[in-house]
Amino acid sequence: MSNLAEIERHNLQLNPVNAISSGIYSPSSGLPLIKFDISSTEMPTSLDLSQLRISGKVTYTSGGAQVTSTNACFRDCYTGDISNCIEHVTISSKKLNSVLERVTNYSRMIPSVISAQHGSNDINCQLWNEAGHCVNNFLARNVVVAQEGALGKSFCSPLYTGIFNSDRDLDISQYGTGGLTIEILLKPNVSGAFGADASGANPVQYQVSDLLLTVPSYRALGSNAEAMIQNDRVFAFNSITSIFQTLNSSAAVVAVTPGLRNVSSVFMNAINTEDLGNQLRNSGRLSNLGQLREVRYSKNGILHPNQYRLFSDVQVNNVTSALNGQSLFGREMVDKNYFEAVSTNPIGQFEKSMVSYNTFESGIKNRPQTQNRGGSSRGTCAGVGVLFDAYGNGEDFSNQVFSVEFDNSSLDGTAASTLGLYLFFLNKQQLVMSPQGISVDK
Repeated sequence: MSNLAEIERHNLQLNPVNAISSGIYSPSSGLPLIKFDISSTEMPTSLDLSQLRISGKVTYTSGGAQVTSTNACFRDCYTGDISNCIEHVTISSKKLNSVLERVTNYSRMIPSVISAQHGSNDINCQLWNEAGHCVNNFLARNVVVAQEGALGKSFCSPLYTGIFNSDRDLDISQYGTGGLTIEILLKPNVSGAFGADASGANPVQYQVSDLLLTVPSYRALGSNAEAMIQNDRVFAFNSITSIFQTLNSSAAVVAVTPGLRNVSSVFMNAINTEDLGNQLRNSGRLSNLGQLREVRYSKNGILHPNQYRLFSDVQVNNVTSALNGQSLFGREMVDKNYFEAVSTNPIGQFEKSMVSYNTFESGIKNRPQTQNRGGSSRGTCAGVGVLFDAYGNGEDFSNQVFSVEFDNSSLDGTAASTLGLYLFFLNKQQLVMSPQGISVDK
């Protein structure tokens, strides 16, 4: 049992180590990389990663001036302030001099994480105050024009990586990771703000400033430190690996070998490929997957983990047409598996989401495939996925093929209907810390 008298609590506050005099980071300034360095300590020191936050400000400008309320300029509502600006996040051990986790397509992952696990009360209260997450793009437009003096909207956000959401404390001392390096790569301007005015003669750009990383730490002393040094310790987490594929036919099959040995789940979201890199369009939206009738998951060509197809009763839901005759019950098989995949929990432990039958913010009725691409319309938050193993060692796809098949009659291979599919694999990993050193079990 730990002796509380032999534990010191501190709050670490860190500025980026690659800061310049202006403190501004942006893709247009030539400094799109933000780097934080957490040094090693002599005595065992654990970070409370559940409380790690990055704070700062995001400012949107056009032609050198701040965007005003008269502009038709938006950002994706579910993505939030800083997450809307991030391309990928990399976390490295300084002792191992190697990457522990790299989350790519970060801003595409966040809308699924937020909308599949939180209801409107969560989003409008806690998540809005933390990082500007909101339930529709009309509110997000107000975020784009919000200003506080010379610079823009403040945020104080978690980083949604596997390591930082493990619900465990991580030892950064010489007996643990030997310190951490956190690198955040910003997205191009064209994937930030969107809308008719965002892509005009003076395209809207963004910048991030006043950055600060904060995290509580606990330094062990005396018998507590001795126990940590002499005993083996395990830090377990679900790393997040992203892969991009395209769907361009009515019977599209995506087959990949992710090279991961302990896969807990995989979830996916989609967007029309013609919207990517187009500042007129919302590159963060979660598109409906057209006239989706069936989804099946396989391992090496054999149905797995579900020994059956997941059915959906979408009748009409192509690029421009609305839905006809669909019910929430008719999508229950698809949505249930999606919720389980994002949360890595069986549906019995699932509580809330933004997925709904037909609301202003998001729905599955009367939502064509291109819904919400311009900002001034009702929203969507569709996705698919499957849970392999909530509590065990995960599913081995190190040399096995994961495949998913979509029966979707509205995809015909044209640019207007082709979908870009983002896959996010959650893979169980362990950092093993012992008197002999540290190793990573992937």
